[in-house]
Amino acid sequence: MPGFFVRKAHRKPITKGVTAIALAICFSSFSMATPTEARLSAVADCHFLGKVEGSSGYGKNNRWQSLAKSSALHHAEKLGATHVVWERMIPSGAFNGIAIARAYSCGADSIDGSPVL
Repeated sequence: MPGFFVRKAHRKPITKGVTAIALAICFSSFSMATPTEARLSAVADCHFLGKVEGSSGYGKNNRWQSLAKSSALHHAEKLGATHVVWERMIPSGAFNGIAIARAYSCGADSIDGSPVL
């Protein structure tokens, strides 16, 4: 009989863990879309939300620009931005830096559709 109680006691934390993982998977699919990179002329009729900045972090990163951009896009997403316009990429040494962008919220009819180079 004691073996039955031990198993039952261990089942509850496992059930909670499985439930937590399932909820995390479900809610991750409801995440906001990553803002689109655009030219300044493309966001002329959009609402400016603010400047966002992203860092590549510390360490030797050969791809620091993409890490910094990804971080800035994450901040823009939190603001509810649909589009970003890159302003500057500022290196900090050879392997690190920050990316600065302007975040905008645009309606479907406010974008002219010109591609970003």
